[in-house]
Amino acid sequence: MTALDVLLPRAANNDYRGGRVPLYLFYVLVAVATFRSFVHFLRDDSGVNSIASIVLFSGTPDPNNVIYMFSSLWGSQQVIMLMVYAAVLARYRNLIPLMWALMLVEVLFRLGVGMMHPLTPEYYLRTPPGKIGNLPMLALSLAMVVLAIRNTKIKQGTG
Repeated sequence: MTALDVLLPRAANNDYRGGRVPLYLFYVLVAVATFRSFVHFLRDDSGVNSIASIVLFSGTPDPNNVIYMFSSLWGSQQVIMLMVYAAVLARYRNLIPLMWALMLVEVLFRLGVGMMHPLTPEYYLRTPPGKIGNLPMLALSLAMVVLAIRNTKIKQGTG
């Protein structure tokens, strides 16, 4: 069994063999993702000002509405991913290593976007929680992918 076989199993099922730590931390990830997703999707300012502390901009028409719309669209994508997470927990737990791998890719994209379009301190009242959490989340998701693959291969007798 290869790492690719663990990440992309031939059949999706509830036979999860990746260990307790990646499983339980995936539940924590889902809880955090639930809050984050619905804040971005439903809150009037999509959390941009109230949580991320991005300053208000002035102008006519109001440029903040465009920012809120795009952030809310991002929230809608997060809600869709949350539905995938829920399906994995309910019926397809052997895809948890793949979910951690996708989280790793998401964090890499967030870091890449931050480098392509950097927001310097004058855009914030304080450092946003998402910016603070990127590197720890990168390390956590990488560790969970490695641990889930290793545990699965050990339980299959191929590691």
